[in-house]
Amino acid sequence: MKKKIIILVIILIIVIASIFAIKSKNSKYEYNLNKVTSYEYFTLISNEKHGVINKNGDIVINPNYTDIIIPNPEKDIFFCYNNDAVEVINSKGEKLYTNFEKVEPIKLKNVATTLNYEKSVFKFQKDGKYGLINTEGKIIVKNEYESIENLQLCEGLFLVSQNSKYGIINLKGTVVINPSYDNITSDGYYTEQDGYRKSGFIVSNKTDDGYRYGYITNTGKTYLSTSYNSIARVRKDDTDKDVYLVVSQSGKYGLYKNKKNVISQEYQSIEFDENNHLLIIEKNKKYGVASLEGKIIVEPENTELEIKGIYIYAKQALENKVYDINGNKINISFNKAIYETENENYRISTLENNDVTYYGIVDRNGNTLVSEKYQYIEYAFGTYFIAKNDEGNYGIINSNGKETVEFKYNVLQKLKGKNVLQAVSSNLGVTDFYSSSLKTILSVKNADINNEEEYIKISTENETIYLDADGNRITKDSEIIKNSNKLQEPDTIGKYKKVQFTLENVYYTE
Repeated sequence: MKKKIIILVIILIIVIASIFAIKSKNSKYEYNLNKVTSYEYFTLISNEKHGVINKNGDIVINPNYTDIIIPNPEKDIFFCYNNDAVEVINSKGEKLYTNFEKVEPIKLKNVATTLNYEKSVFKFQKDGKYGLINTEGKIIVKNEYESIENLQLCEGLFLVSQNSKYGIINLKGTVVINPSYDNITSDGYYTEQDGYRKSGFIVSNKTDDGYRYGYITNTGKTYLSTSYNSIARVRKDDTDKDVYLVVSQSGKYGLYKNKKNVISQEYQSIEFDENNHLLIIEKNKKYGVASLEGKIIVEPENTELEIKGIYIYAKQALENKVYDINGNKINISFNKAIYETENENYRISTLENNDVTYYGIVDRNGNTLVSEKYQYIEYAFGTYFIAKNDEGNYGIINSNGKETVEFKYNVLQKLKGKNVLQAVSSNLGVTDFYSSSLKTILSVKNADINNEEEYIKISTENETIYLDADGNRITKDSEIIKNSNKLQEPDTIGKYKKVQFTLENVYYTE
C-alpha cells in the first residue's frame, strides 16, 4: 500500500514539474506592451525648430532641434535630432544612454497615430551591429544583428537580420525564429485582448523556382516547412486557438489545421467565407463547400456556387439548390437570401426580381415580419431599421414595419459605435440627429461632426454640442469626455495651440 502511495506521489510530482516546465517555456514568448494612459509631453515648434513642452505648457526642451521624437509621451525620454546627429535627453536636460555609440527609437510600421513608436525598448548600435535596450538603459539583446526593425503590424516583435537572413525576436529578448529565412511576415492574426501578440509567421526562402513558404507559430514551432507556393491563415473567431492554413503547391490547394492536413492539395482554388467560416472549394471547374475541419458539406459538383448570408446557393445543370451551413437542403426561393444582424432576434431578407433587389425583415425562425418591398434595409438598434423606399428617400421603420421616422432624407446613417442617427436633407442643407429613442436631438446646418470613441462632438458656426453614445446632451466638462480625452492631445496647452499635419504628426505652436 505504501509503495502505491509513493508511486502516486512521484507521478504527481512529475506531472506538476512538467506543467511548470511548459509554462516556463511558453512564458518567454509572452510579453506585455506598455499602455499609454495619458500624455505628459508634447512636441513644440518655434521658428521651424523643435522642442518639448509638458502638459502644463512649460518648456522642458528648448526648440533648438531639426526634429524631436517622443516614443512614449508618459516618459521624459526625448530623441533630439540635428539633421542626422541624435542625442537622447530627459526633462532635466540630462543626456541618456551615453555609454552607447548610438540609440534610436523603433518606428511601428503602418500605424497611423502619434503613438507610432515602440514604447519600452530602443535599438542601440555598437561595432556596426544592433541590439535592444529598455528605457532604463539595460541591454535586453546584445549587439549581434545587422538590422532591427518592427515586424509590420506587430508591436513588441522585431524583424532582425544576420548574414542577410531574417529572424524574429520579441521585446523580452526571446529568439522566436532564428535568422535563417529570406523573408518573414505576420499571418495577421488579431484579437481584441492580445492584439497581434498571438499572431504566427509566414516564412519564406528564395529558390530557383521562386519563393517557397512555410509557417511558424508565435511560440516558434514549425508547422509547415518552406515547400509551398503560398500560405494564408484563415480564422474562426477570437476564442479559437487552432491555426487554419490554406496552402498551395504546384497549383493545387489544400487546408491544414495546425500540423494536420485536413483537406488534401487537390483543388484548383479554395476561398474562405468569413461570415460562416466555410470554404468554397473548386475541383475540375466544379464547386462545393467544406468546413474548417475538412468535412465536405456540399460536394464539388456544381457549375456555380455562392454563399449569400446564412445559406449556400448552388447550380447544377438546370437544377438550383439551397443549403444551410450544415449541408441540409432548404426550401427557400433561389432568389431569396437571409442575412444576420447585430440583434440575434432579427434578420434582413432580400428578394431579387428582374435584377432588382428588394429588402424585408424576418425573425430568427424565418417568419416574415416585413415583406421585401424596400430598396434597402439596415439594422440600426433596438427594434429599429434604416430603410429606403421606392422614391429613393430614407426613413426609419420598426420590426413590425411601422414608419417611425418620415421617409424624407437623402442620407440616413447610424454613427459608428453609437445609438445615434444622422439624417441629411440635401435640398434643405440640414442635418438632423436622432437619439436611441428616436427623438430629434437637434437640427443644424454646415455641421462638423467628430465621432469620438466615447462621445460625439458636433461643431457649428455658433456652438459646439456634445452627445453621449445614446444621443443625450452632455457638457464639455462631463466625466465621459474627460476620461475619453486622456489619450488625446488637447486643442490648447497654455499659450500653445495644436497643429495636426497628419494622423502621425501633431505639434504645438504659439
